[in-house]
Formats: sequence, C-alpha cells, structure tokens
Amino acid sequence: MSSPSFAELPAELLNQIVCHFETARALFRISITCKRLHEYIEHNGYRTFVRCRFPSIQTPPHWKDAAHALTTLSRAWDKKAFVARSIYPENDVTQLPRRRGRPPPKRWQRGQTMGYHPVIDCYAEQTGDSWSSRDEILAWGAGAELNLRLKGMGEKLESQWRASGDDERTLKYDQFHHRNKWITYKDDTHYDGRDDITSVNLLRPWQRPADGAEHLIIGRASGELVYVSLSNRKAECRIVARFATGDRRVQSAHTSGAREPLLAVCLSTGSVVIYPVSHSLDTKPYSELSVIPASASGRTWATCFLRPERLAIGIGPSTAPLHIYDVSSSGACSTPLRKFSVSSESRNSDSTTSSVYAIVPLDPSSQASGAVGDVFMSGWYDGSIRVHDLRSPSCQVNLFTDPVDTYSAVYSLLPIGRERFVAGGARHSIMKVFDFRMTGNRLYFAANAETCSPDKDDKPPKTSDCCQYHLDMKDDRPGYNVFLDPTNQRRRAESPVYALASATPYSPHVYAGLEGRVVQLDVVEVMDRFPDQAFGGRNWSSGKAEGGDLRERYDPDHRALKLAALEHTTTGPMKLRVQAELGKRGEGFKGWDGRWGWGSRGVEY
Repeated sequence: MSSPSFAELPAELLNQIVCHFETARALFRISITCKRLHEYIEHNGYRTFVRCRFPSIQTPPHWKDAAHALTTLSRAWDKKAFVARSIYPENDVTQLPRRRGRPPPKRWQRGQTMGYHPVIDCYAEQTGDSWSSRDEILAWGAGAELNLRLKGMGEKLESQWRASGDDERTLKYDQFHHRNKWITYKDDTHYDGRDDITSVNLLRPWQRPADGAEHLIIGRASGELVYVSLSNRKAECRIVARFATGDRRVQSAHTSGAREPLLAVCLSTGSVVIYPVSHSLDTKPYSELSVIPASASGRTWATCFLRPERLAIGIGPSTAPLHIYDVSSSGACSTPLRKFSVSSESRNSDSTTSSVYAIVPLDPSSQASGAVGDVFMSGWYDGSIRVHDLRSPSCQVNLFTDPVDTYSAVYSLLPIGRERFVAGGARHSIMKVFDFRMTGNRLYFAANAETCSPDKDDKPPKTSDCCQYHLDMKDDRPGYNVFLDPTNQRRRAESPVYALASATPYSPHVYAGLEGRVVQLDVVEVMDRFPDQAFGGRNWSSGKAEGGDLRERYDPDHRALKLAALEHTTTGPMKLRVQAELGKRGEGFKGWDGRWGWGSRGVEY
C-alpha cells in the first residue's frame, strides 16, 4: 500500500504542518501546486498560520488578508518604518454646537503660550464583509475643545470616491480614498486652561444606542464630567448624563468593557469614584474609594479596568503605588485585593517611593496566560515598565528599561498584542518600542522572509547555516527610541508623550499625544510593493505607485515629519539615525527601512 501524498493528508495533519511554516509566502507557494492544497490553504491554512504565529491578536475572519496585514505590519515595526505627520481638523469639519454667524472652520489653531496635554481614545468597527471595510473613530482633547475624526474605508467608499468629482474628493477624502469627517465640540462656557479636557472615553458599539451618533464621556480640569452624544449626520450634540464630582478636578477616567459599563474616575482629592454609565442628568456614584488618606500626600494618577470586575489604580508618590480592587455592579470593595510596593524592587536603592502613571491590561494569548486581566503592565516614575501577574506572588514578572533615557518617567503605554509594546517618555518626545517575543516559540519573525546575507563576514559559527543577521533578528532584538519631534524648537522637542492609542492591535496607525498636538504614525514601508489595504493595497513597481510617486501617495501636502531614532544597546556607541524625505533614501542599514540615514538629505529612489 503506497503512502498518501502531501496533498492527500487530512486537514488535521496539514494544520499541524502549517504551524511550523515561518512565512506566509510558503503558504502561497504551496497553494499554487494543486487544486486541493489551494482550497485547503484558502479555507484553513491562512487561519492556522495567523492563529499560530499571532496568537495574541484577534482579527476579523478574513484570514488571507489578516495574514498579509499582520506580516506586513510586523516587518514594518521591525524595520522602524514610519510615516509621521501632525493631524488636526481640516476640510470637512462640523462645529458643535451649531450657532448662526459662526465663521466656517479653518485650520485648527490655538493662542495659548503653553500647549495642551492631549488625551486620546480610538476604536475600529467592521462595516462590511471585506477586510478593508471598517470605520475608525478617533477622539482627543485639545484644550477645552474635543476633536473627533470619523474615518471610513472599504470597497463601498472606494466606489463613492470614483463617482465623486475633484472638489468633493479634495474636501472629503484623503490620498488613500478614505472618507474623513471631523467634529469639533466646544461650548461657549468652556475656556482653555480652566476647562481643559483631562479624560476622553469613547463608548464602544455594544455599549451605546444604534442611533448613528458617537457617544463619549468627557472629563475636565474644572471638575465637569459629562456623557455627550455627537451626531455628524444630524449636526447636533446632546448631553446625555452628568456625573456628580463635587467640582473636583478630573485627573483621569476609564470605562469598563462590559455591555453596561462602569466608569472609574480619579479625582484631585486622592479619591477614585465609580459611577454607572446612565442617562441621568444627576448621576450619583456607586462608591468612592479614599485611596490616599487625607493625612498623606500624593495623587491618584491613573485607573484602568483590567476586566469588568477588576480595577487597577496608580497613585504616588507612595511606597505601594499600584492597587488592585474587586468591583461589582454595586461598587468597589473598600479594601484592595492587592498592593504592589517598590521598596524591595526599586531601581533606585535610595528611594522607597514612586508613582505609577500608566496601566494597561495584556490580552491572554493562551490558556496558560490565565483569565483576562491577570497579566497587565504599568509605567513608573523611575522609568521602568513592569509586567505584573496577579497569580504570581512577585511584585513583577518582567521589567523593561530604556538604556538611553533610563530614569525618565513613563507617561503612556500601548501594547500591540503580545508582540511588542510602545511607551511614551517624559521628555524629548520619545516613543520607546520594546519587543515582547521570545525565542523558541512559533511567533512570527519578518526576517525569515528575507534572503541570507551574501557577505562572508556575516556568517555565524559553523553550528548554523544561517547568516548572523537572521540569528540576531531572532535572538537579539533590541528595542529602539523614536524622537517624534527632532526640531530645534526646544519646548516642542522636550515634550513628553502624554498619550498613545491605536484602534486595534492590527491597525497600521498609532496616535501619539505631545504638547499642543497629536502625531499620527503610519507604520508602513513606503517601498513595499504590496502595502496594507489601509494604504490602498495597490501594486508598486520600481518605487512608483499607480497614479503618482511616493511623495504624492504618502505625503501629498508635504507635512511628513523627518523622525530620528536609535537602537537600545548596552555595548558600543549608540548611533542616531534620521529619516530622509519621502521619495529619497538614506545610506541603507541592514534591518532598517530605506529612508534611515546619518542625517543627510538622501538620494532619489
């Protein structure tokens, strides 16, 4: 009896084999060998690949597109491939509330000497049966004004773009044919400084009515905390609920992910108040936690629902700046479930106190990761980023530090699944990128899709046939710092990164809040012949895009920033690299995007 061929194996065995494939390219090549393997790869192969190589990232069930998007995004992160620009309301802008005699909106500007401190929230919602059909909602506080962007993309909007005229395309669409609508919300009773927005929480689709409006909870420095509904279609705004704060400043706030969410708010008096998200114009709190006694100094800096029934609170300065509380529909327990101290594990042996400014949960990537919310991260005043596991008796299970900007506080955190995470530093407009992936498992490494180095000096010891570059990309993946504003304007260049946000872990867009502005980073290689569908997904040839060159495609209004970056290293000098202009390339470094160089103007592609 002859053995079955590879194509005749049952799907269960093929799934086990596909789990060992290191690249999506291998799947594609097998899919073109015969009809049966093509059908298997299309229906099961890509799904198995995505779940094995990216287990911590939940995607819509368009598996072939998901494999392309995730591998493309992973390669761009590894190569530090970014196109960055400052964003603000422009073109199709609706100002709310509406008033007669108000002039049409122009480019957003402010007159204050000191810039505002942005707070950002965003999410994405699938709107069709294809990978690219989705809406992305972005909101941030710009002083006393709220900026809201409604971005639509997908096949339906592509058809509308083709049917529109040149004026409508310029007004309503961007260079990738995405439909952009803006809403700015600022009442005449709100003034910059006194009424600056200090917290923004977008309610997710399952938490709000299906009325076509966006629902947000906005907290202000004046102590106002309101639930508002903003409708672009009807051009109207409505206050749905008001929360009683006793005119105490809102420091930060967070909503749980439940269908009927709770709202946890840090107030200036050292208290954390928990409210139901109701439709009452005088919503009273369920409970109030006096986290910091009246006799002690310090503030409540951050709060985060690790899961709907568990709340983390960051305070400081304190010997135990991280508290965990159990929460129910009637409020929170007055006694913390656990406290995390710094006295025994502080990075500064002379200090026994610290502060926690940022807290984010990590999604479980396997059953071994426990329940949602068991594992989470925190950003500390001493510059460390700590990973905590509530099942472990240790105060931390992992510690990340930046060897470049070692002791600057961490103000914001953004995990990208269990692949990597981004931290916002307290100075120099630094965005710090760290790699979560561990060697030895089946996670994805973009370098596996590249050919080995032809340089004989790049060969490793005889124990491996691979080149040194590939070994380094698996075994030694240093983090790196990106300077979001490497300018000569001292105040702007010294800004902290106050906030970081992304709509989904598979989104190629990251938003960073710096003093007085928000920067959008598109994580994409501009010379990629098959970019993510968020960038049009069109074929490229010899550096030219269909319909224009690189600059016309990625930076038509010439607003792209030239970033600076350097890798984390504890041995040898740290070398600062600078991006060339779009459409030009730098000196060319192995493992870096082609735009990076030593600060020269670059040469044409």
